[in-house]
Formats: sequence, C-alpha cells, structure tokens
Amino acid sequence: MDKDTFTFADFKALPFKKKVNHVLYYYKWYIVGGIALVCLLISLITTIADNQKEVLVSGIFINNATSQAGYDHLQQDYWTFCGSDQDTRVDLVTGRTINFNSETLSQEDAAAFMAVASMIAARTLDYIITDEDSLDDFMGQEIILDLKEILPEQELAALDTIELDGITAAIRLESSDFARNYPLAAEKSVLLIVGCTQDFQKDAAFIRYVMGNGDGE
Repeated sequence: MDKDTFTFADFKALPFKKKVNHVLYYYKWYIVGGIALVCLLISLITTIADNQKEVLVSGIFINNATSQAGYDHLQQDYWTFCGSDQDTRVDLVTGRTINFNSETLSQEDAAAFMAVASMIAARTLDYIITDEDSLDDFMGQEIILDLKEILPEQELAALDTIELDGITAAIRLESSDFARNYPLAAEKSVLLIVGCTQDFQKDAAFIRYVMGNGDGE
C-alpha cells in the first residue's frame, strides 16, 4: 500500500509483525537518525560529567610506551588505589613520539607536540614519562619542575635522580616497581614532573606509587 494513502486506521489493523515491517520500511532512516542523536546526547552528557570530575593526576608518554596493562596500572589501578571515588578520574595520554632531532616536524610529531602544549596551556598536565635522551629538549622548553619542591631531600636521595642545570629534573625508572612489572619501550626511561602542576602532594603520591611496591609507600 502506498505510504501517502496509508492511514493510521490501516496501520492499527495490521498484525504486529506487519506493523514492525511497515515502520522499518518507511521510517528506517528516521529511526537510525534518532538512535544516532540519542547516542550523541549520551556521549555529550558523559563527557560533560567527566569534565566536572576532579583529576587525581594527568600524564603523557612521550618517546616511550608500555603495555596496555602498564597503562591500566597508571590509570585505572591508580584511580582504585586513590579510593575509587566516582567524582574523580585519572587522565593518561598513551605513547606519543616527538623527534626532537629532526629538521622537519612530521604530522605525528606535530600532533604529539600540540597534545603536550595544550595540556600545559590548560594547566592539566602533571607528569611525563619519556626517555633520558629527551630530557635536554624538555629542559630547553622550560617545562620541568625541580623535584626538590615536591619530595623531601632524604626521600630524593634514595631515588636514582638526574640533575640538570642545577635542578633535580627527573627520576630514572629502571629500579622502579612499575618498570619491574611492566615493559617500557625506552632503554633509559625517566619520569619528570611538569612545572604547571597544581598540587605537589598529589604529585608526590603518584611518584611513590610508581616507584614503590604498588601501594604508594
């Protein structure tokens, strides 16, 4: 029957299966569009809700990477370690590459650089896990925080730290609990804290989590 001459009375007279077939035949794209709109709204609501949560710690891997289990340990497991509060979250950007020695900036380099720059500009980046060879370049960008501002001298002395330009710039991860349990792509992996970080106590707790025995001590 033609859609234009088909009345609601005709529709009501159809058996249930024919009603379904009729709706799917004539209104399929309306249904698909409606479902897509609902999904978009749900995604938007979820994003807004997530953005209102307190960020416990935020980090990025640059010129380094680990396994999915390693990423989960720094994100989901750390969120659980901090109490699993539904009003909090842990942000982590996984492996990105910046070739600091290249004469030209590739698309991958540019994307990684913009990710770091945007997080620093928004003051939402706390730490970077990278390779030791990249430290001089990060120092040149003046984004590294002196770890002496975060950890007590005695605690720092027990760690394998790197001194650059008069500051304690990074911690080598080779002897860390994290490196013992999860693979790191860089042969000489280091952890640095970014100068725009907002909460030194939060950063200290994360460092202890990474370096310690997995319980933050």
